[in-house]
Amino acid sequence: MPQTLKNASSRYGADMGRPDHISEPDAPIKFHLRYMPFVDGDYDKGGAYWGCGEPIFHAWGDGQEEEQEMFIRASDRFHARLEVRKQFTNARFYR
Repeated sequence: MPQTLKNASSRYGADMGRPDHISEPDAPIKFHLRYMPFVDGDYDKGGAYWGCGEPIFHAWGDGQEEEQEMFIRASDRFHARLEVRKQFTNARFYR
């Protein structure tokens, strides 16, 4: 179930990255975690600029009150999961 990214570009240029949404860090949330491929070098499919560096992973899941979301730079899925667990202590993941 891929998450659709909101359009991050406008006539003034592209957003630099995307904000995380962390409002329920202790909730038992089951996250989707997907690698985000770059388009045109350093941009995601929604037009946000990330620059070069390690790959970006997108984690999102339904909290008790609202959706929680993180964007993580990590070398692989294992390290991305570790970064999510730093913010969400009770995080679980879909395969």
